Amino acid sequence: MRLDADAHSIDANVILRYVLADDAVLFAKARAILEAVGEGQMTVICDPVNLAEVVWVLSSFYKLTNEQICEGLEPILSQKGFHIPDKERYLLAFRLFAEGIRSFGDACACASALQDCDGRLYSFDAKLSRIPGITRSESLL
Repeated sequence: MRLDADAHSIDANVILRYVLADDAVLFAKARAILEAVGEGQMTVICDPVNLAEVVWVLSSFYKLTNEQICEGLEPILSQKGFHIPDKERYLLAFRLFAEGIRSFGDACACASALQDCDGRLYSFDAKLSRIPGITRSESLL
């Protein structure tokens, strides 16, 4: 994804400092960046691996709930100047994650199945069969 010459890639630690607001100096810097993105003054690109890292750190190290993680991240991802490949897929994944899918990876797999595969998903996780629109299969047999 190539954007304008002024676009910057954004690292997980900028997003984390903004969501957590646990360091006044770094929070102020992160807020300035993300407010500029939100106001359309600049564009950032987030790699999906960095997004997954943010979710992992917030859930495993900081022990935030899925709902808290989604409340912190959805507004950031929704900004016009915040670019990530398959943005709508990740926004759907956050909704699924907040609604009870324990793993963000599973939420992403379900979002992919719903958007691209008419809900068909190979998985050994029986709980994913409860997701509306998901048709889970374990084998070809």
